[in-house]
This record gives sequence, C-alpha cells and structure tokens, in this order.
Amino acid sequence: MSTASLDFLFELRPGVVGHPRLRHNSLAVWPVSGREAGGVGKRRDPRIEARLQVRIAGIDANGRPLLQMVTTRNISRQGALLEGIQSTFKAGEIISQSYKNNKARFRVSWAGEPGTDRASQIGVQSIDPAKCIWDPAILPPATADKYSAPARERRLHARVPCRLGAELYMQDSQGPVRVSVTDISVGGCFVAMPTLPPDKGRLKLIVWADDAKLAIQGVVASRRPGFGISIKFTEMTEEVREQLHRFIQSHLVVRSR
Repeated sequence: MSTASLDFLFELRPGVVGHPRLRHNSLAVWPVSGREAGGVGKRRDPRIEARLQVRIAGIDANGRPLLQMVTTRNISRQGALLEGIQSTFKAGEIISQSYKNNKARFRVSWAGEPGTDRASQIGVQSIDPAKCIWDPAILPPATADKYSAPARERRLHARVPCRLGAELYMQDSQGPVRVSVTDISVGGCFVAMPTLPPDKGRLKLIVWADDAKLAIQGVVASRRPGFGISIKFTEMTEEVREQLHRFIQSHLVVRSR
C-alpha cells in the first residue's frame, strides 16, 4: 500500500489509527543549536524549535501501515525531528508528512534506538526539494541543509526487545510500582512508566523472565517524560546474571532466525 493510499484512508477516518485528534498546534520558535537539534552536523540552514502537530503515513520496519499524528521537536525548511512515533522505522524509509493543507514525502534519516533518549524519535528529510510544508513566516531564508544524522549510540551489551512484567522499588517510595520492561541487557534496561522517578536516583527492580524472578539493583541513567526511564544495572548476584544472560541469548537466537 502506498503512502498516498494510507494518507487517503487517514483523511476518511482520522480517529482509527494512531493518536486521537489533538488540540490546535502550539508553536514556540527560537534558534536551535546542532546539539539541541539532536545531532552534531553543521548547518547552513539552521533548524528552529517548533512544536507542531503533523500527520505521517507510511509502512514501518515490520511491513505494517502506520497512520499517526505526531509532534515536531524542531524543523528546517526541508527537514524535521519528529517525536512520539508509535512504531519502528528504518533509515531510508519514505513516509508522507502533512502539516495543515501541505503535504510532501520525506526520507527517514535516522531512528532513535529503543531504550535510549532518542527512543520514539526520527529525523526526516524532504525528497521533494521544491516543496516546503511549513509556514514561510517562521523559517529563515532558504539555504542548503547540511545536517548529518546523530552518531549511533554505543552499548557495552546488546539489548533485546521484550515485554516483561516487573516491580520497581524507588528510593524513599512507600511500595513497589508495577511497570513493563520493553528492552533489556545484562547492563541495563528501559522501563515504560508514565510517572518518572528522580534523575540518577537509586532503585531496585524485580523482573520476571521465563518464570525466573530476577532481583537487580540499579540507578536511573536517563528519563524520557511520557515514555519511561533507562536503568543502568549496578548490582546483581552471579545466579541472576547467568539467568539474565541465558534469557537474552535465547531471544538473540530467535531474532537472528
């Protein structure tokens, strides 16, 4: 199914897939440095901070159609950083992106890794140079955008996607919070939760993996409001480490088939 067909379906039934219709766009505009924009590339066409609601349509990395309202974090004349993506895209994929009555095709330049600060984010670049879907009044003069994708985040340990039930015991809390672990390695994990604990706070995590109860000490490595936290493991018994290692290896084997 083409992105044009998906976009047509979305217009017919805007509430079927993805976010419900959001409130009117809110816009705050100021210059964004290369670091704030999410990368280290030099730009002659700088991006600006802009919270705009846009509609995207495309085929995700699993071959499933995605129709969703998302929010820009920053924009340039020919590109944008989008957040709140509810699926996975690969670099090079083509999506349709609409803002108000303007629509153009964009190529995914990079996609944030699950469990990192860039999770649920993608960077996109227009493949229709003659089209600019944004309001001209908020953009600087047109020049070439020399943006380069952010460097891939390195990990000491391979993480695997999962969906594991867990209990989170936070420092100074009255009791456990039931959460979901969405990816895990022997060095850390990402926990989906709406209310975030303090940054760098110490915690204890009880995870159930293949009928094994794993008790792990850790600290909050990073926080992603609205999504959850990345946890760095700091202490576990050798037995728990071996059980966790076997769980991860079994999932790595399944994914490689």
